[in-house]
Amino acid sequence: MKFLSNSLKVTFLLLSILFLNGCSGDDDNDETNASIEGVWQLGLMYGTANYNGMNANLEGESEGTMEFKTDGTYASNIISGSLTVSIPAMSYSETTPIEAASTTGDYYYDEITNDLEIDGEMSKVVVLNANFMKIKTLINDSGVTGELFTEYHR
Repeated sequence: MKFLSNSLKVTFLLLSILFLNGCSGDDDNDETNASIEGVWQLGLMYGTANYNGMNANLEGESEGTMEFKTDGTYASNIISGSLTVSIPAMSYSETTPIEAASTTGDYYYDEITNDLEIDGEMSKVVVLNANFMKIKTLINDSGVTGELFTEYHR
């Protein structure tokens, strides 16, 4: 399973740097009526993936912050985290640590379509209110397809 694991590690490490969360269910509604700008706390990630017909579950969490600035730049500071990939049909599970990292770059958020572009990678903001944001990112890399949700809170 190392070939699957390495591909997922690379994909999710990149995504983890860009999108992460921590939230309560009370904040999770289908509104997108607030500003993305400001500092967000990182936390949970979850989703599903498929590799050569095998379904995988993705679960992770992270500590740190993500700041979307008014000038179209962002700053991400990951303190720690992990991502678990499990394939129930094979009784397989592997947890990969997310290393501490600080990154900066450019972003663009379209408030009408809720499209979010971070350093050229496209995602969709599915929930955005004063205290909570959830982002959906489609995965299509090295034969792995799926979707990853990341949540943030203020």
